[in-house]
Amino acid sequence: MIDEKILRQTLAVLKPYNQLFEVRILGKKPEVYSGYFTSADTLLNELHKFNLKGKNCFITLNSIDSALYSRDQRDCFIKGGTTTSDNNVISLDWLYVDVDPIRPSGTSSTDEQLEHSKKTAYKIFTALQERGFSNPITALSGNGCHLLYRIALKNNKENQELIKKCLAWMDMCFSDDVVSIDTSVFNPSRVCCLYGTLKQKGTNTTDRPHRMTRIFYVPPDLRTTDKAYLIKIAEEMPSEQRESYNNKGRSPSLDIEKFMSDNGITFSKTINVRDGIAYMLDECPFDSGHKNGDSKIFRYNNGAIAFKCHHSSCSHYRWQDVRQKYDPECYNRQKSVPSHNYNRDSNISYEEPAVIEKYTPETFRTPLQILTANEPEPEYIKTGITVLDAEINGLPKTELSLISGLRASGKSTLLAQLLLNVTEQGYTSICYSGELSNRKYTDWIFRIAAGHNFVTSTGEYNNGYFVTTEVKQQIAEWMNGKLWLYNNKLGNKFSQISQWLRDAIADKKADLVILDNMMILDFSDYSKDRYEAQKQFVTELLHIAQQTNCHICFVAHPRKSFGFLRLEDVSGANEIVNLVSQAFIVHRVNADFERNASQIIPKAEFDSIVSSTATNIIDIAKDREGGAQDVYIKLWYEPISKRLRNSVAEFHVYPWQNDFKDTQITWDDIKKQEECNAESISI
Repeated sequence: MIDEKILRQTLAVLKPYNQLFEVRILGKKPEVYSGYFTSADTLLNELHKFNLKGKNCFITLNSIDSALYSRDQRDCFIKGGTTTSDNNVISLDWLYVDVDPIRPSGTSSTDEQLEHSKKTAYKIFTALQERGFSNPITALSGNGCHLLYRIALKNNKENQELIKKCLAWMDMCFSDDVVSIDTSVFNPSRVCCLYGTLKQKGTNTTDRPHRMTRIFYVPPDLRTTDKAYLIKIAEEMPSEQRESYNNKGRSPSLDIEKFMSDNGITFSKTINVRDGIAYMLDECPFDSGHKNGDSKIFRYNNGAIAFKCHHSSCSHYRWQDVRQKYDPECYNRQKSVPSHNYNRDSNISYEEPAVIEKYTPETFRTPLQILTANEPEPEYIKTGITVLDAEINGLPKTELSLISGLRASGKSTLLAQLLLNVTEQGYTSICYSGELSNRKYTDWIFRIAAGHNFVTSTGEYNNGYFVTTEVKQQIAEWMNGKLWLYNNKLGNKFSQISQWLRDAIADKKADLVILDNMMILDFSDYSKDRYEAQKQFVTELLHIAQQTNCHICFVAHPRKSFGFLRLEDVSGANEIVNLVSQAFIVHRVNADFERNASQIIPKAEFDSIVSSTATNIIDIAKDREGGAQDVYIKLWYEPISKRLRNSVAEFHVYPWQNDFKDTQITWDDIKKQEECNAESISI
């Protein structure tokens, strides 16, 4: 009835440091025994006094008020004692996901149902891992699977509702006609099976056996998942829309099955959901790799329709997107399709213009001649900073951009992340970093690319993290041929570097060049006058960008500034800011920013920045083409990964890890651990 080793492990993981917990023993209704304990030894001693045949043991998951230890059932079990209520819970420590097979009450699950529960738990595990959740404790409930995600939330109505919404999201995405996600376990005083005790429901038969509950995987680095990630999945709940053929309400309601049939959307089966039915699609309309019920269309009894694909890459799609994909005019507007003109046209050569001394008819051209010249359309490189791209459309090829900011404002972090983002789009980049060695710069990029699930703490000091050699190797292979770093050992004389840049851009077919930073470069061959030399430097960069069809971004430090940094504070000749098409100033949101920015930024926008918890700001100081100016883009810095995120809960998955499993905790690791712990259970 009891496995002491597993039970001790359970308490060591769930209730460390002699934390108070309640254990309940449930027999035939209304037979309930309750006890409060802080010690595994005391609990085991009391459990051995009981005849546990036909009874099941449960434990409170969350932290409870220490005053409860003074109740009558201190270190012992009594029948019918007062048990823990929601108001007795101090904090919400765990997001408890119960994947339970659907079966008649009072019965155990079959082996087939248990197997399906494990497969569903794997889908949830993967989906949440894709969204930035830390890895959970994984357990066997005796009949199904449990996932326990460590959280650290106050026990209040807001957080209870948040957990409720998260469980509703999982139920919507993953419940089917074999298993369901229990949405009732959101309340703070909810008990979970006490792992290490036998789960006994109904009669113990060959088809429906009683099984020992157990934790079969604890992550080596059990981290807390930030609240922001819970909010993120809660916000993914699809909106229900009442649909008609012209969406004006006077036409007949949309026949969803006819719509799917007419457009080749097939489904394997339907399942009953709360207030409606769900069609389990054979494949997602937006990614054919998402198959076998990964996506669903919901039809509710009130006529509303919704769509959901549980994969992170499709999480933003709603029913309206599905309908517009097959019927673009259904809402009387055309759905815009983003351009994917990523790579340089290899059939176009970009050579230096011929020097013509005499006037010819080609010296001046009419707009009609320009229009019919069949020159390539302007190309814009997306930065991956979503709000910034929405404002400026990206970085235009053949042009320059400038980045400035005070020390430690995030300039180099932003540029390192930009290199990763453009690599993901298929572009090739060349980077000069004069302040960091090639090794240190690549380590910085590796950490950003790895993300917090692949970064390991050194345990030696705060913010001490590293990326394993295996992960670095995989990232390096993904970026191979797409990112080229200048060898700093060759010097910093720009007259030589500029020629090497021209040759390298042509050789590597580079799309983006980053120079970090201007102040490190040696311009002594240009002019003895510093400002004249800087003017020639920027002019040279512009010529390179125009003649090689790339975008060049360089960093220019500001002069000493005692207020809020503006474009006129950028150090160097005026021609620097005149020749660039775009200029961005990076700010760190700290006490100095709040003191100085409040005098410059309009109050409503300033209050929005400060209240948002954003850690960094990109100030669009100049955008020649679009005209954006004094637009402030909020970003959130994550110390573990060194990423600047578009939102506090953003978790970007770079393609390098799609086929990389060796250093990531996977379901295979969990299965192996389970096999080691319980030879009688097969997966």
